[in-house]
Amino acid sequence: MATPAVASNIDLLEQKRVIDVRHLWHTVLERIWIVVLCVIAGLFLALGHLARTPKLYQGHTVLEVQFQEPTLVSAEEPASRMRSMFLASQEALRTIEQNLINRTLLARVVRAEGLADDGGRALLGHSVTASDPNKTTPRATATSAADKIDETMGIVTTFTPLEEALGGAMTGMVRPVIRRGTRLIDLYVTNRDPIMAQKLAEAVGREYIRYSIAQRAAYSQNALRYLLEEEERLKENLQRSEAAVAEYKEKTPDALQLGGGAAATGSQSGAGSSGGRSGLVEDKLQELTSKLTAAKADRIRIENELKQIEGIGDNVDALLAIPSIAAAQTVNDRRRDASQLESNVGALAQRYKDKHPKMVSARAALKEARDALRRAVLDQPNVLQNMLQQTKATEGSLQTAVQEQEKAALALNKAAIGYQQLARQAETDRALYESVLRQIKQTDVSKDVKMTAVSVVEHSPLSRTPVFGADAIDRSVKTVDQAEATFNLPVLAAVPETKGETKSSTKRRRNDDGTSTYRVITKSPEGPAAEAFRNLRAALSLLGPESERKISLFTSALPGEGKSFTSANYAVALAQQGYRVLLLDGDLRRPSLHKIFGFTGKSKTNSDYAEPPGFVDCLVGNAKLESAARPISAEEIDVVGDAIAMRGKIHTATGGQLFVLAGGRRAPNPAEILSGPSFAKLIAEAGKMFDRVVFDSAPVLAVSDTLLMAPHVQTICVIIRARKTPRPAIQRALSLIVGAGTRPAGLVLNRLPTTRGYGYYYYYASPGYGKGEGSYSSSYAESQQG
Repeated sequence: MATPAVASNIDLLEQKRVIDVRHLWHTVLERIWIVVLCVIAGLFLALGHLARTPKLYQGHTVLEVQFQEPTLVSAEEPASRMRSMFLASQEALRTIEQNLINRTLLARVVRAEGLADDGGRALLGHSVTASDPNKTTPRATATSAADKIDETMGIVTTFTPLEEALGGAMTGMVRPVIRRGTRLIDLYVTNRDPIMAQKLAEAVGREYIRYSIAQRAAYSQNALRYLLEEEERLKENLQRSEAAVAEYKEKTPDALQLGGGAAATGSQSGAGSSGGRSGLVEDKLQELTSKLTAAKADRIRIENELKQIEGIGDNVDALLAIPSIAAAQTVNDRRRDASQLESNVGALAQRYKDKHPKMVSARAALKEARDALRRAVLDQPNVLQNMLQQTKATEGSLQTAVQEQEKAALALNKAAIGYQQLARQAETDRALYESVLRQIKQTDVSKDVKMTAVSVVEHSPLSRTPVFGADAIDRSVKTVDQAEATFNLPVLAAVPETKGETKSSTKRRRNDDGTSTYRVITKSPEGPAAEAFRNLRAALSLLGPESERKISLFTSALPGEGKSFTSANYAVALAQQGYRVLLLDGDLRRPSLHKIFGFTGKSKTNSDYAEPPGFVDCLVGNAKLESAARPISAEEIDVVGDAIAMRGKIHTATGGQLFVLAGGRRAPNPAEILSGPSFAKLIAEAGKMFDRVVFDSAPVLAVSDTLLMAPHVQTICVIIRARKTPRPAIQRALSLIVGAGTRPAGLVLNRLPTTRGYGYYYYYASPGYGKGEGSYSSSYAESQQG
């Protein structure tokens, strides 16, 4: 136990440690003149710096890139189609954008505008030391080699060192920007002289168009010259080929009898073809082969019928069933006679009896006719035997003739091989020659066309107000257009700065109920900030199928950009739409969602926090997701506001629910926890339990936690604070996210100023549109009560 003397000494030490504010104030007042002098000196230094800082003016022209170059020939040619496909791509716009700051192009601008005649003083202002007026300018002393122009292309190929240096200096003055979603390129040129800025803006665009036309003309001239040379060469080849065909025809005329050479390849008459004449040998061979086939068929048929006759014997009726016998002319005549006599006997039988002389005579004639038919049928086997012998003899003679004709065809075919080769070569030479003639005609028509796909659609006005140096020094993002043009990503929402928000707004202000005023979508549902978050909700829902947009992550390049503010309001907007939403605090280093939603933890007697279970507890396995996620009451997310909801007269009836999983206890090793399998498992579980999962993550450039989360989420939004976040920092953050194997879906521009001059957010809508008349207003609720 301390003695009274020791306690007294301790009290004295504590009193000495207390700062005497009154004494410090009087000390400052006594030396206030030093502070005033420092302020005045700083003011004069700032004014002097501004006075010495040169004013910069900006020229601005707009170029348009067409999908295809104007041409007088058919656009169906392969070269034209390929050129049109390239011009329709984003690579073409990027190529043109980079070519506008090409040193060679800018050196052409220097030469075309005569900017090197005065040593570059007009271009660079007074930064170049005045030279001796009696001294000849570098342009005047340039050698003929320096001023050399390629006559075959019509393009300057070399420049003086001064022209090249001035062209390099112009690269810092020229800034082309592609307008997102269009085929327009804004060309900005800054200079100390407003007239020079306007002149250069016009000159760069004009010179690029001239250079493109010159390149096209040079290409056409070179192509035409090559085609003419090729036409002469192919013409000589064709003449030699046709002469060779004619000579071979003269030496070997019988080779054409096969009809295979030129007739088969379809060569022209000038190439020595045989026209449409068929080969005589081939035709005769085909005819003999057909006859031989028919003779073989007849022989086989007769042999089969003779075999049938051997088994039948003298049965006339059976013999008549054989086709050859039934078709014999003699047999048919006897059958016809017998049939007529049978009809006659039948007619007489109706009038006379059997013993009548006419009946007797008729029956005798009928018997004689039947006997004659029998004899004719029985004679047919002998006839068939004779026909078989004749058929065999014919078949043998035809077989011999076919063999001889085949030998003749084979001999002639060997003789025609050389002819066919020569005829095909002549046909190939003719096709090439005609193709070159067509290309010559098309190139000759288009070589004098002085048109290109790039045109100036807006000329530069004369700038009356300077572009301040502060704008060049400021590397932040100020507008939606600037963000989209700089990072080539869509701005999904532009959140304006809320009314009365100052620097102290970074501290979480609380209502009487302990909740944060950061939830503007419920506290000010009619405000522009709340509407911006509804726009964000709609924009993300349109990016793709619902199954591919369930898990969203909000991050930023640096701390203090508003990612927690954005993720909280976006989650509330989703709940208001009727979804079951989980808002998860993924910033394991500096969690903040528990402050926004008023979650408090109790302290133990030791220095440890007794925080409720949170994200870290779920990752390490100390808590389950369904128990750690804390539900938010419907009154806190009601779209009509607390004041109306508590009356019980109007309800949104959306059925949406919001659950918040706070950070929980601090993690000693966040990167190691997130890189393990537990994070992917937790995301999969959350995706099954909730309709939407929203992550509030750490800044990308501060820690690596967000990059470990990125491959497991479906949608990434990067928050940018207007007029604060440096562009290089944003670009670096986007590069790291892309390097992690994913691509951000878009940007959210936060805290856009609403003052005049910066209100670019409002060019799509009017602030306060429908205020006091919509479903978010209390007047609407009161009208529904009645």
